[in-house]
Amino acid sequence: MENSKQQSATDIIKQHNQILYPTVRVKTEKSGGSGTVVYSGKNAQNKIETYVVTNHHVIEDAIEIKKMWDARVGRDIKKDIRSTVSVDFFKYNNYSRCIGSFGVEADIVAYTAEEDMALLKLRDEEKEAENVAILYPLALTDAIHIFDEIYACGAALGHSPIQTKGEITFMDDEIENFKYWMSSALTIFGNSGGAVFRFTRERDVYEFVGIPSRITVSFAGFSANPITHMGYFIPIHRVYKFLDTNCYQFIYNSEFSIAQCKEKREKMKEKEIARLERQLGVVEESENLDDSVV
Repeated sequence: MENSKQQSATDIIKQHNQILYPTVRVKTEKSGGSGTVVYSGKNAQNKIETYVVTNHHVIEDAIEIKKMWDARVGRDIKKDIRSTVSVDFFKYNNYSRCIGSFGVEADIVAYTAEEDMALLKLRDEEKEAENVAILYPLALTDAIHIFDEIYACGAALGHSPIQTKGEITFMDDEIENFKYWMSSALTIFGNSGGAVFRFTRERDVYEFVGIPSRITVSFAGFSANPITHMGYFIPIHRVYKFLDTNCYQFIYNSEFSIAQCKEKREKMKEKEIARLERQLGVVEESENLDDSVV
């Protein structure tokens, strides 16, 4: 009996450290949602870099597309202006007693509106995040199934992060041409951008398997009723693809350094600028340049 109690206490501590504490609240000037700390560590200059993954729709009002003069190509082109985002961390006593929160400014360093994901980089370069989510290994995603027990965690309705328990209920829904998984863990507005965790016995950890992004809504008359036990989340393989596409592999693979990934991103940007210059060099002034975004 005593061993059972000890095991239970150990698991509760693990759930706090691996599920609750890596979950943060994300706020813009007009809206908010959730996020998950996926990396925190030192770069080559001995400064801390901390990254939070969230949904694009959580921070989209902090991104404004403007037509601005670009001296490199000698004409107006579309550019995205990104405002500062706030990330709220929460402090606890005795693991479960929330005693307050503190906010850290963050920059939007990558996003995709189409796939509804965004990556934030905290501006705090001195303090390393104490708790970072453990990402489920990409090569093992075939081991995830319907009926697997999961926890969804997020700042539901702007509350400090709360967790709900459920199961993976479906894995083959396509919404706007992208794959989503469904869970029965109750989620509501504000959970968006947070996390879904699954316990893996072989590794004895709760691992991040996706980002809560949508809930099913039933329309009756003039009212829309959220079906909270039919929540959709972005599956982990799409999260990996997003990090790869934007050259942030160091977040999940120690074989990549922060510096290497930064160099890759800079080369990609240079290629895009060169492509844009070539394109605009043969385009007449009167032609529409709205498709040119850097």
